[in-house]
Amino acid sequence: MEYKIFCDESNHLLSDKSDLMVNGAICVPANKVESYNRFIKYLRHKYDYHYELKWTKLFSHNLAFYKELIDFFVESDMQFKATLVLHKSRHRHLQYGYDHEKFYYIAFYYTLRDFIDSNAFSHYKVYLDYKDTKSSEKIKTLKEVLEHKGLSTNSVDIYVINSKESQIMQLCDLFIGAIGYRNRTDIKKDSKIKKDIIDYMLEKRLQLHFTARDEEKFNVFKWDLAR
Repeated sequence: MEYKIFCDESNHLLSDKSDLMVNGAICVPANKVESYNRFIKYLRHKYDYHYELKWTKLFSHNLAFYKELIDFFVESDMQFKATLVLHKSRHRHLQYGYDHEKFYYIAFYYTLRDFIDSNAFSHYKVYLDYKDTKSSEKIKTLKEVLEHKGLSTNSVDIYVINSKESQIMQLCDLFIGAIGYRNRTDIKKDSKIKKDIIDYMLEKRLQLHFTARDEEKFNVFKWDLAR
């Protein structure tokens, strides 16, 4: 069985205003990716939605589109996992012999571990969102972290793509954005469209704080560095 895993992250830099970081991934059977992308494109056409789907760029008049996207995820066999890091600045990177960049990939290990562990006879293609020109270094570092943490990467291929190329990666952005917004305490939460989306996700039993590790559909691992 082959799976494709689409990853994204939010507030991952130490220089970000927020002391909260979220990364996430959506895992899809490889033979379903094309049909899922087609269906999301159909929804875009249905609602006349021509923008890249991003949590930071939502439109109140498109609430029905966002709700139908969430419905589609719930009814499909896609699985989502996220790592929610609280108080990221408190991690003592240098004490453990690595910098914040390495810590970022360690957080991604917690997002990917259950997907890759689930079936030793499967093959995985992991897609990271393009951020800068250091793509080959990113791939190498993530593989090193996964192997150091005990995951074999013999059956794992890692690629870097632009999120504009992937409907599923954009859906991942929506989910990690909702998790980050729900858990931030340093901002005024006065966006009605963001509140409406979060309320609808909760109505669909998609928990945004943390879940048990064995939650398979929508899993959130909370890592609080203040504890």
